This record gives sequence, structure tokens and C-alpha cells, in this order.
Amino acid sequence: MKVQIKYRNGRLDVFDTDSYTPSQPFGDGCMLANYEVRFDQLEKGLWLQAHFYETDPRFKEDLEDDVVPVGRRAMGWRFLLAEKSELSDVEQVLVDGDRMLVRMGDGLVDVMRLDCASALLLSDGGGPSLASQLQGVVDALRASNDAMDDEAVANLAGASWEALAWARELQPLQQIEVESEEEGWMDYEGD
Repeated sequence: MKVQIKYRNGRLDVFDTDSYTPSQPFGDGCMLANYEVRFDQLEKGLWLQAHFYETDPRFKEDLEDDVVPVGRRAMGWRFLLAEKSELSDVEQVLVDGDRMLVRMGDGLVDVMRLDCASALLLSDGGGPSLASQLQGVVDALRASNDAMDDEAVANLAGASWEALAWARELQPLQQIEVESEEEGWMDYEGD
């Protein structure tokens, strides 16, 4: 993973989890690494936390033959990418090339959360919001089988009943009326 921090004064910090580090910094038992860029704790600065999942042969002991052993997560390390005092000069933060944090005026915007909220509630111009899509799919599935309740239909659509209720409360489904083409619009073709 690569984290880039761009500052107002032109400074650029680049943090790369792949460069200049051993391929297995957590040891031979590491099978999976978990990196957390903590945008949710900016009041403490910008931190990267790295954890790992061990595959210890002891995890297989006393298991039935058809049981898959569990690799256990172990706490790794925490790295300070930008101190709290530096955040007022940050213009943007990119993670693997995706803009994740950006300055707007005197404040910072969590672009990941903004994108998620935007997709949930606003149309992208090419179709309905995700909240409207969920409601439309649920309504269509329910119409095909009126014996199913909302919870069963929501689950079939890949959502919980609580998510469907939230979507309905926050953004009631609005049917878009499509204007029909004028009748006979092809009657004069070729004249």
C-alpha cells in the first residue's frame, strides 16, 4: 500500500508498505497483513496501523480432519504519518492513488465517507441512488412473490431489513415518470 500526503507548501510525503521492507516483516508465520489508515482519529494525527495474521501449526492441534484452522490476528505496529499539528497544512491524502482526504476551505473532508454517502443518497446521473435501487429491487421481488415479507425480500436483495427501513425513511422511493415519445414520430421518416 502507498500513502501520499500532499501539503500546502509543496511538501510530499510518500509511505510505501512494499518498499525497503522484507517481504515478511512479521516473520515466516505471517500469511495476511492488515493495514489501517486511521482517518477516524485525526484529532490524534494521521496514523497507519499494521497487524498480521499468524499461521501457527499449533492452531491445527486437536482439530477434526474436515475443520479449517483459523489464522489469528496479532497486533502489529502503529506509525505516525502526520502529526496533529501538521494536519492544518495537509491538502490531500491519497491511498494507492485514490483521494481519501482533501482540504475544503479550513477543514478536511473524508472523501471515502463522502463517496459512500453520495452513492447511497444521490443519483450519479446514470441511474438512481443505492437507496432507491434497493427499494426498487425489493419492490420488484415482492411483487413477484407477495407471500414474502420485507425482511425476506431485503435479504434476497443482499440487505438487512434495517438497511431497507433506513433507505425508506431517509429517501422514500420516487417513481420517475418517463415522458413517452410522441406517437407517430417515425411517420415522417424519409419525407
